[in-house]
Amino acid sequence: MMSEPERCEEPIPELWRRASLNDVAAVDFELPIAGLKTADCWALRDEYRAAAQKGDTAEGVPDTPEARVFNMLSALTSMHFKPNEPNEPFGPMIVLADGRRSAIPTDFLGEPLEVVARMAERATNLVLRARLCDTCWLLDPKRAALAILAISSYVEVVRMVDQKLLTFQFQNDDQDQSISHGACEILRRALQIARKTGPDKQEAVAAKNWVVKLRKRASSSGAFVSTLWFSTLDMDFSVSDPSDVADDIEHVLKDGKKDDVFINVTVDLWSCAARAYNLAKKEGDKNRCQFEAAECLVLEAERQATAMLASHWLNAAIRQLHGVPDKKDRRTELRHRLVDIQARIPEEMSVFSTELDVNEIAERVQEEINKATLLDKLLVFADLTPSPDPVELRDNAIKTIAEHPLSFIFHAAHLDSEGKVIHRTGGGLGDNEGAIEREIARSESIRRHIVALGKIEAARHAINAQHLISEGVSASLLRYSPFVPAYLLTTFSRGFARFFQGDFISAIYILTPMLENSLRHVLKAHGHDVSNFDDAAGTQEDKTISALFEQMRPEMEAIFTKPIVADIEHVFLKKPGPSLRHGVAHGLLQDSSAFTPDAVYACWLIFRLCCVPLFSHT
Repeated sequence: MMSEPERCEEPIPELWRRASLNDVAAVDFELPIAGLKTADCWALRDEYRAAAQKGDTAEGVPDTPEARVFNMLSALTSMHFKPNEPNEPFGPMIVLADGRRSAIPTDFLGEPLEVVARMAERATNLVLRARLCDTCWLLDPKRAALAILAISSYVEVVRMVDQKLLTFQFQNDDQDQSISHGACEILRRALQIARKTGPDKQEAVAAKNWVVKLRKRASSSGAFVSTLWFSTLDMDFSVSDPSDVADDIEHVLKDGKKDDVFINVTVDLWSCAARAYNLAKKEGDKNRCQFEAAECLVLEAERQATAMLASHWLNAAIRQLHGVPDKKDRRTELRHRLVDIQARIPEEMSVFSTELDVNEIAERVQEEINKATLLDKLLVFADLTPSPDPVELRDNAIKTIAEHPLSFIFHAAHLDSEGKVIHRTGGGLGDNEGAIEREIARSESIRRHIVALGKIEAARHAINAQHLISEGVSASLLRYSPFVPAYLLTTFSRGFARFFQGDFISAIYILTPMLENSLRHVLKAHGHDVSNFDDAAGTQEDKTISALFEQMRPEMEAIFTKPIVADIEHVFLKKPGPSLRHGVAHGLLQDSSAFTPDAVYACWLIFRLCCVPLFSHT
């Protein structure tokens, strides 16, 4: 899923760009929205779309001045308003998996921009004028007058909402809409523009005055969420004395309306107060507020009926206490409590299984193996499947995210067998790295499962049915491999003998440590320095496998190819993933871990690395 216009497969719809200056002069472009009392652009979009579609025929939209102008305005008012992203405050409201999308500002570059500017100068509807002026200035920063007009229009919209002359959609009639999220977002955008046009201009000062006024109103009314919104906005733009902001937040936390307030809001308010005190250089008060935020999380943990939820909130409380002085004993107490709670998590977890029929794959592998000599069988075994291309893995992950967006919106915590959080991946759509990382790990886990059960195990059983793979047999093949150092031939041979015999516990613990040394061995054979030199101490130490991937990845990819290097990383190093090198090195694997598809695949992958250089000699 892509939002940049240059990556969209469909051309920018000319329907949005057809209006001309003559059309604007001939059309009353505000007629469809006359009398609207809305502060939302979305409502304007609906009216313009309906007006543009009047007179539609089987051949499509009529090519009239009205249709051209209303289609352009419908596209402009449909853009997604996201002031939290100052460099890209407007985005497409809809993006489809095939690249098609709704309008974005850059669609109006060129001649259409002059048309938009003309309408911006003539518009009397405040909401429309703010959108048109902001878009024009965003595309052409030299139009400073329109930027100033955008600020004053945004501020006037907030004033009209305050006087109940304009309303936001989807708000209850009994709510004070002046302290709503919509008003906060409008002021945020106004102050973003003011940062570049001049924060001391009267329009910018007016916007700041409204921020202070509405923040005070939110806190005096005891509204938790609104206080959080406007306090954050105030600090983001350094509007008020941060001590005043912190005092007002604490007033709300003490006397505010606590009914139906989510714990996250309370914690965020305490954190917001801590931020304000930090800006005010009041270290003691900052630490006190941070501690209060942590204690709120502890209370929430105690309310939970399940161990998994309780551990989540306790984990968050411990992280909240990070950096707070004189709370070491409390952090230790909470960690001990967390360990006790996590011990109950396995009782709450269920196993979900999906049947996978690999019999057909296994039969084909056995037929191939049974036709060959022992040497051929071992080399065929080593070449059962290629390592996947990392570029294709990424592209497929992005495609999957686009097809199933709801599965990747939220962040994910990855637990070990004891319920401890060992890794976190972010959520999001499109090119979000956290979501892509999670999907690649999932798809690779499925692939390794199929390969291990359908190919590796089938081939291993077929070979064992006809041959005894002893240490001597392994050594007779491996002695010719440049991946196996001569001084470790016996160790490798024993590891693979155990692997073919089905002693996977011995195999995984023998072979996994050998991988790191062999990577260094091959790199040195190609003339690369694989040591770290300590200038001060005058000592040298070999790079670890993690350091090799961080510092010498291009050199390894030139030798082993990118797919193989990525495969090694996904199996032995990456989180999320089995991370077998870490598990073996630190004794974190269970007895059953060695018999999992990941461990079987890992042993086979090392065997493949040993045999790949020999393929060209057969």
